[in-house]
Amino acid sequence: MVASEIQKRCFYDSCMRNPLVKFGIIAACGLVPVAVFLRLPMGTWDDIAGLPDHPLVVHLVVVLIPMTAIWAVVAAWRPRLLDRSFPYLFATLVIGTLATIVAKSSGDSLTAAVGLPEAHAAAGDRLLTLSIVLTGAVLLMGGIHRLWPRRPAQLTMSVLVTVTALLAIPLTYAAGHSGAEATWKERYGEAQEPISSGWITLTMDEVRRRDSSEACWTVVDGAVYDVTSFIQRHPAGAGYITEMCGKDASDGFLGQHRGQDEPEEWLATLRIGSIGG
Repeated sequence: MVASEIQKRCFYDSCMRNPLVKFGIIAACGLVPVAVFLRLPMGTWDDIAGLPDHPLVVHLVVVLIPMTAIWAVVAAWRPRLLDRSFPYLFATLVIGTLATIVAKSSGDSLTAAVGLPEAHAAAGDRLLTLSIVLTGAVLLMGGIHRLWPRRPAQLTMSVLVTVTALLAIPLTYAAGHSGAEATWKERYGEAQEPISSGWITLTMDEVRRRDSSEACWTVVDGAVYDVTSFIQRHPAGAGYITEMCGKDASDGFLGQHRGQDEPEEWLATLRIGSIGG
């Protein structure tokens, strides 16, 4: 019994010292999850706790893919770095690829609810294909480096990994930017439009009557602003805006924001008139 256990242990140790076996285990641990994720049905990744998965997972994709692409390029031309970091590089690429698969699947599910941003969807499709290619290329590069270290083969794989990785970086940007543009560009542009095309002369009594969150006017440096729509948008909380309702808030606003471009620009969009008479 003891001899049998020793033989099994020796066989196991021998296998684990075999570079081909070790490479096969690394490859299987990466390729099997990718294959499984690709075959999962639509709707698997539609939401978490009632919120769509897609916006959450996209953030992981836009961080992991460029980071590992840069890592892959450096490792492709530094054999010592590749030798030390190959399992970790490959694992990170697999995670990035799995995240891209989830982003694509959850994006398809989200499309059914909000429509299809075509540029974003097309960039996502290309990024998924490229991330799979990059993961496979890094796997082959690591295998050749460890199992068949011929200079022409190593050079070929280094070039392939470099080209694929350098394509992945701008494509990740395009996918992320097109999604953000489809989601936020129109709303952001509308928020920057002035709420009034012309200014009128108002009295302080008229301002004082708009002293609630339903109708909130305020005065800053002689100008009248309708800040009702900004109550829930104020980064520091609604309370700072409701305190300004129906009063001259010049001291408070200027004391906090004088000389700050962004607060003054947002306030300017809300101007409706000036105090006079």
